[in-house]
Amino acid sequence: MHFRNIYMKKVLIIGYGDLGQRISSTLPDHQFIGISRSNHVQDKNSEWLPWDWFSGEPFKLKHQKISTVIIILKPTSFDEEGYQQGFLAAANSIMTNLNAQINYEQLVIVSSTRVYGNSNGQNITEEQTPQPENFRGKVILNYEAFIKAQSKVEPLILRASGLYDGKHHWMQNFVNSFESQKFQLKLTAANRFDRNALADIISNYLTKKKLSHLAGVFICSEISKGYAELFREQCPGKVFEDFFIPSDQSGKSFDPQKLIDSGLMG
Repeated sequence: MHFRNIYMKKVLIIGYGDLGQRISSTLPDHQFIGISRSNHVQDKNSEWLPWDWFSGEPFKLKHQKISTVIIILKPTSFDEEGYQQGFLAAANSIMTNLNAQINYEQLVIVSSTRVYGNSNGQNITEEQTPQPENFRGKVILNYEAFIKAQSKVEPLILRASGLYDGKHHWMQNFVNSFESQKFQLKLTAANRFDRNALADIISNYLTKKKLSHLAGVFICSEISKGYAELFREQCPGKVFEDFFIPSDQSGKSFDPQKLIDSGLMG
């Protein structure tokens, strides 16, 4: 693999949206092509290619010199059909068209720690076999397997926990709009990952030669943090129990050591 050639070629992001924009804005010297069903790319170093992967029509790509493909999918709705459509049906269309048109050298897919269930326990690592506990996790795990089977290269699979924006806090928003109904929390702690951190990981993978060999699964999750602690950070001076009903149910948690050791975080 010639890293200089990879650097000079364009990066294709399928499912270009918030995360794709964060990646492209982080790398102003790179050129990106963003494919999406609706979003129009605004960044100077990105061009937009509209394509509805459910249309049955192929996408038409003028530039064939693509080094890396990044796939960022989401469900079309939050029921089982929406997950099947948003991940499996979409992946089938995308990989069929991708493999027919492009000789990519790297493939990155953004996945989810939903593939693990509570039966996977605490401090989950990449070595553990996922045991999804609902259709969401099962569909996403099948999506990963499909991409791996269809890809021309071994993909980099980033399993991210709940993505958040550090500038927007849902607990703070809930408190600010609170009327009288307290919110029942399902678990004692949250598994989260900063959207900017995920964008930085992908950006590092695109630009650092020493990382270009990486492939396989990486869990992208911060150390789990209790909701009471998150509340104190977001709403200083207020009382947690005035707004939320705590849970005594411990959920799964993750060990991010492989990600830390990889160098992907910079």
